[in-house]
Amino acid sequence: MDIWFPAIIIASLLLGWLIGRLSSSTRQSPQNNFNDCAESYIQGLNYLLANKSDKAIELFVDLIKVDNETMETHLALGNLFRSKGEVDHAIKIHQNLVARPNLDQSQRVMALTELAEDYLKAGLLDRAENLFKELVQINPKNISAQRKLFELYSLEKAWPLARTAAQVLADENEPDGKLILTHCYCEMAENALASGNLREAKEYLDKAVQIDNRCLRALLALIDVHFKTGQYQRAKKIFNQLLNSSPQFIDIYLKPARQLFLHNGSADKYEEFLLTQYHKSSSSTVALEILQSYANAEKHEQLRDFLREAVKSSPSMELFDFAFKYLQSRPESLSDLWPEISIHFQDTNNKRIAYNCSVCGYGSQNMHWNCPSCNSWSSFRPVNS
Repeated sequence: MDIWFPAIIIASLLLGWLIGRLSSSTRQSPQNNFNDCAESYIQGLNYLLANKSDKAIELFVDLIKVDNETMETHLALGNLFRSKGEVDHAIKIHQNLVARPNLDQSQRVMALTELAEDYLKAGLLDRAENLFKELVQINPKNISAQRKLFELYSLEKAWPLARTAAQVLADENEPDGKLILTHCYCEMAENALASGNLREAKEYLDKAVQIDNRCLRALLALIDVHFKTGQYQRAKKIFNQLLNSSPQFIDIYLKPARQLFLHNGSADKYEEFLLTQYHKSSSSTVALEILQSYANAEKHEQLRDFLREAVKSSPSMELFDFAFKYLQSRPESLSDLWPEISIHFQDTNNKRIAYNCSVCGYGSQNMHWNCPSCNSWSSFRPVNS
């Protein structure tokens, strides 16, 4: 069927065109016209059945001259080859269309769009990008072309260019336009932070928050910027705002919490904060932070008591790794803790996933702003939320 299907479909398309073309020209020279077209049609069909697509395409493209009546036939032929994975053949047909001087603007846009899609599927990203740019020059509000450009620029990490495309999507009220625009600003801010440009980073983050004042990624980055510039009260205000509005993301709040509490040497208050959050969420990440805090302060009795609770309530491989290393360093606790730990260790394989993509279901131990599977933005949610 894989071999015959394209031939059958193409034959049907061409037969419909042939009948229509012959019926419209019977008054001129019916017999000669029929003989010439029929012979070419049969020859082209034989090429297809013999798996000689190149020769068939050359013949059919020459046979079906591009005009208002045959434009859709050419597009259908090219799309069929692309859908079957024969991208070279699709490119050849769509290139033939684009080269025609008699196309009006709407026809040229359709041909350029299909050729750009061919290049994308063939992995010729530079050529695809150039065609999508041409489509945007023809019509800056071409949503499909702007979205493709955004995807290409995102792949290339060219965030200023991606931001320009995302701005158009946002201005045209695309459902995810503002969302992806905020992430463009966040990406640009992260690059500025990496180069030590705090002022520029803050400008980008402020723009992201202006678009969405609950943008988790931008607010977290702003905490870091305020902390680095000594504006601790502003950092603390944003931190409390996040904790109240989106408490389910406690795992990724631990870094700013650690900075804010330990900056003033408030280790005890930090432990109190962690215990409060743990009893709300039973997060294994929070549990690990508590254990590490106890270990740093050499509070071994509290550590052992809490370890017993944690392996029951929120077991994870990271937690057991900590426990094994701790027992290795303090063998006198081995007989006391090992029986309880070993029982719960056997049931932790299904605890490896901490976040799921709400769009495609992709699971990961780490938080991602852009899903590695479906490329959705801000779609990751904690498994236990």
